[in-house]
Amino acid sequence: MKALCTLPAAALVLGALARPFTPEDLVESTRLGHPVISPDGTSVAFVQTRYSIEEKRQFSQLVVQALGDHLQIDSPAMVVDFFKDARPNPPSSASATPESEDAASKHRLEPSQPVWLSSEELGFVATDAKTHQSTVYSVHNTGKHWSKPRAVFTAPVPISSVQYNAVSNTLVFIASVYNGTTTLDETAELDVADQERDDTAQVFDELWVRHWDSFVMPKLPQIHAVQLRSHSSNTKPKHKPKNIIKDSDVDGRLEAADSFVISPNGQHVVFVAKRPGRDYAWRTTSYVYVADIDGSSASPINDNGRGASSSPVFSSDGSRIAYVQMASPTYEADRNQIHIYSVGDKTTIDVAVNWDRSPSDLLWADDNTLLAAYNEYGRNKLAKIDIASGTVTPVVEEHSVGSMQHVPHSNELLISYSALDSPTDLYKVSIDNGNIKRVTQLNPQLGSSVFLSAPEDVVFEGAEGSSIHGFLLRPPNFDASQTYPLAYVIHGGPQGSFTDAWSTRWNLNIFAAAGFVTVALDFEGSTGYGQNFTDAIRNQWGGKPFESLMKSLDQLLDSHPYIDRNRLTALGASYGGYQINWINAHSTAFKALVNHDGMFSTVSTYYSTDELYFPETEFEGVPFDEQARQNYEKWSPERNVHKWKTPTLVIHSEKDYRLVVSEGLSTFTALRRQGVPARFVYFPDENHWVLKPANSLRWHREVLGWITQWTRKDTIGESQSQKFVVQGEHLN
Repeated sequence: MKALCTLPAAALVLGALARPFTPEDLVESTRLGHPVISPDGTSVAFVQTRYSIEEKRQFSQLVVQALGDHLQIDSPAMVVDFFKDARPNPPSSASATPESEDAASKHRLEPSQPVWLSSEELGFVATDAKTHQSTVYSVHNTGKHWSKPRAVFTAPVPISSVQYNAVSNTLVFIASVYNGTTTLDETAELDVADQERDDTAQVFDELWVRHWDSFVMPKLPQIHAVQLRSHSSNTKPKHKPKNIIKDSDVDGRLEAADSFVISPNGQHVVFVAKRPGRDYAWRTTSYVYVADIDGSSASPINDNGRGASSSPVFSSDGSRIAYVQMASPTYEADRNQIHIYSVGDKTTIDVAVNWDRSPSDLLWADDNTLLAAYNEYGRNKLAKIDIASGTVTPVVEEHSVGSMQHVPHSNELLISYSALDSPTDLYKVSIDNGNIKRVTQLNPQLGSSVFLSAPEDVVFEGAEGSSIHGFLLRPPNFDASQTYPLAYVIHGGPQGSFTDAWSTRWNLNIFAAAGFVTVALDFEGSTGYGQNFTDAIRNQWGGKPFESLMKSLDQLLDSHPYIDRNRLTALGASYGGYQINWINAHSTAFKALVNHDGMFSTVSTYYSTDELYFPETEFEGVPFDEQARQNYEKWSPERNVHKWKTPTLVIHSEKDYRLVVSEGLSTFTALRRQGVPARFVYFPDENHWVLKPANSLRWHREVLGWITQWTRKDTIGESQSQKFVVQGEHLN
């Protein structure tokens, strides 16, 4: 448990004067952006953001933290400091730029995407909110302070995923462009023309029409490269940026914004893309491509693959590419298999074929060893994999590893690392022995004065004798001689997991701090317990997972007498929301339910969702096939609404195109038409997740208010009972 010792002791024990953790604490906590390490390995740069409830402002700060042996975690260097009004419709006076009218002022630029141009020169991107132009700025370390930002390169359109290769002096980035255009200027001109047209119609001939939270527009995200001049001369690039994949056979819809890597010699880029076709919405197949930096060619290295590809990474000499790919062309939760491609002889080998885990990210430790992040038993772990034998050796087994990158000139990694009772920070970890050293402390305010409940592993017997693992968190000032209400939290996915990791959404400590014994379990369909367990939910949505949840609940109550059987609540999002609707028809154990962005009808969801491969796999076909239709009907909550009796809070958002808002409206309609107590909370500007700080605070106010209302000892079931209070306000 050596990793545990690196987390703040104050987060693990309750001090005598510690107060409960609150939604305000969560919403105002500092959040870590993507870190980047300087070429000499001595510093790390990242953007940290925080929200002020009182000021209604979002703060963004570009900071640099030392990575030396004698770390001073409380004294990072502030490079750029920016804030903006975070209200949906701020008054015009609030939009005025603070501090200075200088275009290069540190207070005028909202920093994003830090990128090192040398060990002493740090770049970052700032995008103008009015013109949408993105500029790469650079600042120099003078030894005493960081210089004033100067513009290095300006693109006429927004850019993302910026990377730099010093060998070729090339900046590589993603920009969304119209098919057939040859320059970014052409795309900018077409953007203006589109804004000035008379009508607003959008026309589609194929799927996707929309994806996640946006309608699919004619523009495609594609990779561009531009060579910079030397730092001592004119800072403008030598040439205009070149689209390096537009002439290949891919359409540029990369699977992830950061899904490309530059080769060590700066001559190639490896990236992931799906090929265009009418089956885009019902096939997951994607390929790993290698493109020349000059745009002369781009070709796939795994042309015979069938499933989704991800995480390509070059070896240190650029001669090999490691990546993962799934076998199924229609299943997004299939097991990731590790492959290594030889650039020279164009051959591919498989690695750790018998390892029944699904690695998500890869790095090269050395020529003979890979590093892989993977989910197992409620933890996001890190392991070394011997390429020749496939032997897997854990490096970090406790809590959760997030991002990871190699620290130059060392045998260490820089990782983001967190736990259910410790917010995300940066740490260095030894590849040899797993020893961990803290680098940052972004939230010192969540120290000894705030109680965060330490999670306890629990295991129950589920459907057909399956082993159901999860976590239990106790309320502050816990007394086993007293009784407490239960918050039974059901995860989404459903191919996901409740891991020992910090989260700004569905943070289990929020429910524990509100006075609830909080339990979250990994039922059939969850990841981290072998592929068979993940697959066990297929065509079993209301079957094995429901049975396991209810059997586990019975065992939980029998073994934990301090949980009040008369004050049980269940909460879930996405698939968890589906399960809430299913529970409402098949159990009377709960006093109140919370359904966030859940499914009402399996059939209507099929025809309105974006990724058709998901329901087609889960219900084994399409609903217009007679046999498969029976599966959809069997597991549709809509078929059982006449049995609903439990008070339910329903939350849904307009921009949720995975499970559209009509699913939430239908759920609320079915409840209220039958006289079941219910409340509908609607967010017009959120997607499947509630991300905006003020909306998050309101979400917590509604959720905690609802479950508190129905579980108070003195007024159980009375709608006029005391509700949870946020910011000193009583809810009406």
